[in-house]
Amino acid sequence: MAKVTATDALAYSLKREQAQYAEEAERLAKQAAYIAANPPTDGRTVSGDISRLIQEAAFLLKRAVTIEAGLEAIGLMNVETTTTEY
Repeated sequence: MAKVTATDALAYSLKREQAQYAEEAERLAKQAAYIAANPPTDGRTVSGDISRLIQEAAFLLKRAVTIEAGLEAIGLMNVETTTTEY
């Protein structure tokens, strides 16, 4: 039976997180393109559209930071494993 390490578990989790991040970023880009191509109508304002885009972009940035921190943690875990195996 294969031994699963914390590094393996974190790497798997980060792969899933990166895939979800890419999907959300693509959806946000499509939403921004739609807003840019369609001027506001009754019941829709540019400021409201922009506010929603900013909120979603901020969420994506937070996710990117979390992913980056996870990747850094994996790197540090691999270094620690390499130096303690002697």
